[in-house]
Amino acid sequence: MKGDIMKKTETEVEPVTSAAPDNTENTENTENKDNTVNTDIAAKEPADPYMQRILEAARQLFTESGLEAVSMYGIAKRAGIGQGSLYRRFTDKGEICSALLLDSTEQFLSGMEQQLAASAGETAALAHLQSSIEQVVGFIEQYAELLNMIKSEFTGKKQLTQFEHPFFQRLGVIMGELLHRASANGEIIGIDPRFAATALISVLSPDLYLYEQKRNGSSKEEISRGIVALFITGLSKR
Repeated sequence: MKGDIMKKTETEVEPVTSAAPDNTENTENTENKDNTVNTDIAAKEPADPYMQRILEAARQLFTESGLEAVSMYGIAKRAGIGQGSLYRRFTDKGEICSALLLDSTEQFLSGMEQQLAASAGETAALAHLQSSIEQVVGFIEQYAELLNMIKSEFTGKKQLTQFEHPFFQRLGVIMGELLHRASANGEIIGIDPRFAATALISVLSPDLYLYEQKRNGSSKEEISRGIVALFITGLSKR
């Protein structure tokens, strides 16, 4: 039965609900697609019966073999679909990881944005920034491998920086606003808040976290303390 399914995969007719034009060869609007991948995935997931099969297959394989050992071919085979059907939905493993983390990242970022809005007008921006740093480190600890794959695929094949990925863009806005508030309140030394936010985002990176954890044996608490020492203690006037 499995063999019969795989024989049909390259010629199968996809359900009408997902019969959107195949733009695999069309490079028009590529930059816009890269920067809105999560939105695209969220919009088409409910109507696409193949999506859950792909994500479940990827989740199983990642758990069994680790992210690096799994190929797009292997995901298509486990899902019982053709590679063309897979690549019409995801261009690489990074996009699959983004889809797997979609709900978690949206909940996390929305929560941080709500905290930011609720604290408008408060004077303790630096304390809020420290809390935000600690929250991000905790989130990275939970999903470091997936986040690192997302970053690697995004910055590698797409020739973009991590700062251009939607996750890090939203995170950068939050950190930039807190640093701007801290500067306006006179809490930090004279430094451009935008530059400081970019530097902070570069440190709040899954590859740095994994390096410190695997190479130096650092714990989440130690990594968090190190970042706080640089961007809270180091910038504070007091």
